[in-house]
Amino acid sequence: MEITNFRTFLGFLLVLLSRICVCSATESDICCLKSIKDSLQDPFNSLDSWYFSNTTEGFICRFAGVSCWHDSENKIISITLSDFGLIGEFPQGIRNCTSLTGLDLSGNKLYGTIPSDISVILEYVTSLDLSSNQFSGNIPPDIANCAYLNVLKLGNNNLEGEIPSRIGYLPRLKTFSVANNYLTGPLPSFVSKQIRPKSFANNPGLCGKPLGECEYSEDSWIWKYIDRASFIEAFVIGWVLVFTLVLVLQLFQFPTKAINKIVSLSIRKLRGKEHLTSGSEEELSSQQKILKLEKFVTRMSLKELENATSDFSEDYLVGNGMLGKVYKAFLPNGWTLAIKKLNDWENLEDEFVSEITTLGGLRHRNLLPLIGFCAEKQERLLVYKYMHKGSLHEWLHTDEDKAKILDFPLRVKIALGIAKGLAWLHHGYELHVTHGSISTRCILLDQNFEPKLSNFWEAKFWSKNDTALSWSLFPVAEYSGLGSYKQDIYCFGVVLLELVTGKEPHELTNSRNLFDHSPCLLDADRDLLGKGVDNLILQFLELACNCVKFFPNERPTLLEVYDTLKNMSQGQRDWIRKIPLSTDISSLYD
Repeated sequence: MEITNFRTFLGFLLVLLSRICVCSATESDICCLKSIKDSLQDPFNSLDSWYFSNTTEGFICRFAGVSCWHDSENKIISITLSDFGLIGEFPQGIRNCTSLTGLDLSGNKLYGTIPSDISVILEYVTSLDLSSNQFSGNIPPDIANCAYLNVLKLGNNNLEGEIPSRIGYLPRLKTFSVANNYLTGPLPSFVSKQIRPKSFANNPGLCGKPLGECEYSEDSWIWKYIDRASFIEAFVIGWVLVFTLVLVLQLFQFPTKAINKIVSLSIRKLRGKEHLTSGSEEELSSQQKILKLEKFVTRMSLKELENATSDFSEDYLVGNGMLGKVYKAFLPNGWTLAIKKLNDWENLEDEFVSEITTLGGLRHRNLLPLIGFCAEKQERLLVYKYMHKGSLHEWLHTDEDKAKILDFPLRVKIALGIAKGLAWLHHGYELHVTHGSISTRCILLDQNFEPKLSNFWEAKFWSKNDTALSWSLFPVAEYSGLGSYKQDIYCFGVVLLELVTGKEPHELTNSRNLFDHSPCLLDADRDLLGKGVDNLILQFLELACNCVKFFPNERPTLLEVYDTLKNMSQGQRDWIRKIPLSTDISSLYD
């Protein structure tokens, strides 16, 4: 009896060990593929051929997108899952493919951040393609430790921040692309001479060779302190040199008149420099303002913009607002732009300057990228990155079919993106910015429905102290927790109500008074109800009503609004994954 029990136990142990060995060092590639399949959503069943009941050697080599070193062994050399329609975050289990040299996950709907330990996960990778997904956040500096990389493609994502400088030192890198992201700062100096300007296209914040030279605005934080320090240093050095020269000339009995002339000229130059540095912004002429605007964004020629729009042909007209007409433009380098041509520029000079100093001086994924401006003859034009989906107002209120495409998870994503951008403006800097006229008309959507805030005509700058006073061409007001801040929150609350009810602002005031009573599901758009998210819709309504309370001090801050929306999305991971969030909601600065 005891022998029988022992044999039974031994048999069970052998079966258990056989199961474990599937994920042993020799069979880790099988575990790798299992984890990839388990961690990603596969709505088109592209991974149906990944069937793991087979135990023959080399069976995984017949899986779709999988290539092995030899067909007769389970040792993967590359994984190519391009355009498989996969959804999820970067599959961490891929680290178990210990012999992998090539990985292509392009053309899917992967989101989140690129792993910070990417060189550990892909130790021997020579080709990495993560393009055309929805990855966000920064490019991890650790990617420069992938010493064998020949190909690195990260284009068409939502990446931000600077390109790690050490990437340029990768000795084997021949193909590199980060086009169509939101990257900023100077480009690395690449060892390879094969990296072309098109590799960095549609990243307005990038500069340096082979793009244009980096220009540091005197209105930027860093340059401001550098400029002051440099002036003081130059002033001191100048005086030392002057008196040294006087002493030398006296020793050699140089004529006194010549000495006085040199000293007088030096003093006049120094005073002239000091006057230019500390001059009042209010005394700037129109032409001086235009010259200062070149430090924020590129000044473009009227001829260039006329050519891009076929001389502003009606065929290129895509919008007609109160301030001017908007044209779609195509540049020779392949960029698609939106050009706003102001109607009456003489009466809109302040608005023109405000838009450039705000969108040109502040960069965030949820602010509309301003590419350049034109000020020639009697024309004033603003040049933006083109937003393929148009305005949120169009989607909500002009076409029922479009409105139905905006399901509730997608509306939450849009609300979260705008809240993130506004909270960053209100709380993200020593210098705070209020928008002044938030509405669904000034919220634009890119090809991934990522929202971008535009129309900063009435923006105001606020500071707790004098350190930010030179940011704008306008006076900066003292910090205040009232007024413009609470007005922004109220207007954003109206946007939230439009998103959840489907009604325009004037309709909201004529319907049940959402501004004075506790909301209920009867207030919501019926097309959104009955789909498993009614509880979230009610939370969304409550948040919107809090934002539009009559007394300003009862309204939440935009940081609190952002946190509430973030918690709503994080707490309901199952339903929010129906559409991948391209916003990295871990920080306002991401």
